[in-house]
Amino acid sequence: MTKTHFFYLKFKSYFYVFLCVFVPIYFINPTSTLATPSRNITVFAEPNIASALSKIARNFSQKNNVIVSINFNSAFDLLGEIDQGAPANVFISAHPQIIENLRQKGLVDVYNIAYIANDILTLCTSKNNNHFPISLLKKNITFEESLKIIDENKLNLIIEHEGISSGFHGKKIIQDLSLANIKLFTKLPEDKSSLVRDIENNKDTYGIVFSSQLHKNNNLRSLSTQKDKNIFYQAFVIAGENMDVAREFLNFLKNQNSKNILRESGLLVE
Repeated sequence: MTKTHFFYLKFKSYFYVFLCVFVPIYFINPTSTLATPSRNITVFAEPNIASALSKIARNFSQKNNVIVSINFNSAFDLLGEIDQGAPANVFISAHPQIIENLRQKGLVDVYNIAYIANDILTLCTSKNNNHFPISLLKKNITFEESLKIIDENKLNLIIEHEGISSGFHGKKIIQDLSLANIKLFTKLPEDKSSLVRDIENNKDTYGIVFSSQLHKNNNLRSLSTQKDKNIFYQAFVIAGENMDVAREFLNFLKNQNSKNILRESGLLVE
């Protein structure tokens, strides 16, 4: 007989490759006897780490006979779901304000927090954009210098809304640099389309995304990165039920195989 492992994904339309429903995936271990998993966890995470996290969750489900459900959405929307009573055992985000909000509400197990990966803000544009200022091609141009060039030339720049980690960090640096001439477009929270796809489809537009979002993307040109500031993805246990299994999952995120999966998806891992 075989043992069946269960793994569920729930994707919002931010991650357009997947269906916006729970999708069952079954894992077969031919050396085991038939059994129904008696343990389960629900992971809340941002969609830009969906590919890597899905692989890691599958591995965890197979090895530990645990039902793993993942809800991918913006950090702001995930927080709202938790506030409305949605069950969550693990939360993964690079959004410092949302994480601090959860801490202040006493929902975080402060003894079980893992820094699983880093990311970097990147300024990009379509490879079909042939009319950008030549100064943007300057060797070793800094992220700040490139944004000032965008500002001086009053070019179009699109970023995510502040409820998404890249939008929060992108807006902050624009405000810190006091860039008043950029034609800034901020995606609305209800707009669930892909920012990367928006930049691809609007060849004269620039965008701020995470470096990992450009991994294996052949349609966008990276112009500069914010190299002096790493952005950390934190994974932590939500206080409540199934905390023991959630802690096991956090430890699993830190093993070498999981690190390799995160690294292969374009994230920075020590």
